Amino acid sequence: RIELGEIETALAQSPAVAEAVVVARAEPNGISQRLVAYVVPKSGATSPVTPHELREELLRRLPDYMVPTACVVLPALPRTSSGKVDRRALPEPEFGGAGARELVAPRNTTEELLAEIWRDVLALKQVGIHDNFFELGGHSLLATQVLARIHDSLGVELTMRQFFGAPTIGGLAPA
Repeated sequence: RIELGEIETALAQSPAVAEAVVVARAEPNGISQRLVAYVVPKSGATSPVTPHELREELLRRLPDYMVPTACVVLPALPRTSSGKVDRRALPEPEFGGAGARELVAPRNTTEELLAEIWRDVLALKQVGIHDNFFELGGHSLLATQVLARIHDSLGVELTMRQFFGAPTIGGLAPA
C-alpha cells in the first residue's frame, strides 16, 4: 500500500519545494494507475525545481515504487473556496518526459523493435533510445510485460536485473 502523504512529506523536504501534492492518475490503458507529483517551488530558491532532480531526491528517500512517474511544476496549487487543494483541477501530466531531452530515434532494427514495445506498453506516441523507461512512466509490472514481449519477438531471455541496469533502449539493445 502506498501512502500519498508519505510521498508528499518527502517532496516537501526538498529545499526547493514550498508545497507538494501527489495523486494517482489512471494510465492510458485504464488498468492501473501512475503516481503524479504536483509541486510549487519556493520563492527565492537558489535553483529552479526540475522533475529529474526531484525524482533523484525521492529515490534516495523512498523505494522506487513510491516515486511518482511524472512531476508537474506549478506556480500555485489550485484551491477550493474553502482553501483546500482542488485535486480535480490539477492539470493532466505529460507522460513521456516531454522536453526532458532531445528525442533520438532508433538506429537499427533491434532498437526499433524495442521502441515499438515500449510505445505499446507505456501507451506513448514517441520513445527515444535515451529515454529512461521509469521516467516515462514505467514500473516493475510494466517491465515484466516488456521482457515478455522481448522474449516473444526476439527469442531473447533478459532478466529484470539487466532491465533495471539498462533502462534505456540504447542501453538494453546490446543485451
